Amino acid sequence: MKKKLVLLVTMLSSTALAHPHAFIEMQSKPLVEENQLIGFSMRWTLDEPSSAAVLYDMAQAKGDSVKQQKLIDDVMENIVNEHYFSYLFDKNNEKIKYKAQARNYGINLLGSHIQYYFDLLLTRPQPLKDNLFTLMTYDRTYYVSMFYPENKNAVNFSALPTNCKGEVVAPNVDEKMKSYASSLDKTQKDEDDSLGVIFAQKVKIRCD
Repeated sequence: MKKKLVLLVTMLSSTALAHPHAFIEMQSKPLVEENQLIGFSMRWTLDEPSSAAVLYDMAQAKGDSVKQQKLIDDVMENIVNEHYFSYLFDKNNEKIKYKAQARNYGINLLGSHIQYYFDLLLTRPQPLKDNLFTLMTYDRTYYVSMFYPENKNAVNFSALPTNCKGEVVAPNVDEKMKSYASSLDKTQKDEDDSLGVIFAQKVKIRCD
């Protein structure tokens, strides 16, 4: 998993010892058309250490639009190949598939931070009526913490019709598991790929 994340987070803090080693602050918005869920608009902001190498690469490619676009395309390809690091389920707990091509993707330069943005589209639109959707976005090994910041309205539910309500549910992680994650140093191999889902927040969309 570390190798697969290298294009997404290319530089990790050398002083970090415990899991997680890098942080991605997320924003998302459900995409709705004709009372159907068609996907999510995503914005992922990397922490400063993780952004540094990407900013360097972008500076090296300054003035060369072809090289800059290749950097963006490589990152997006990596994200898509990892199923957007996102898992979406319906009310029957059936996994919903995504299209293999993101829409409206690119990079924003926010001072010392890099922000990736893209639209994740479902293979088939899903009816909202009488349904429940659960979205989780995470790195399976918890090598990178992918989270919605509190008190920032990180998930925008404004596109949902009036018969739907959305919320972000925090994980319920016991102290034993927190201690285990903290005990893993950055040199350890990704032998445990169950950590991510344990620490993942859930975006819930309930519709009557």
